[in-house]
Amino acid sequence: MTEMNKMTDDGSKTTNVNFKVTETEKWAFKELCAKHRMSQVDGFRLAAKLLEVHLEDESGKSA
Repeated sequence: MTEMNKMTDDGSKTTNVNFKVTETEKWAFKELCAKHRMSQVDGFRLAAKLLEVHLEDESGKSA
């Protein structure tokens, strides 16, 4: 099981994510999620999953 699945599958407590982005990035993300009728939390989770897959693919290419 991947680390991402461990974080979301066990029903663990929720918490805040604290990081800074530009106002432009913030609103672009909010608008993208709204355009696709997706919550920002689901958008963040999907982005994390896609990043995980991307990084695994990249590490396989360099080996």
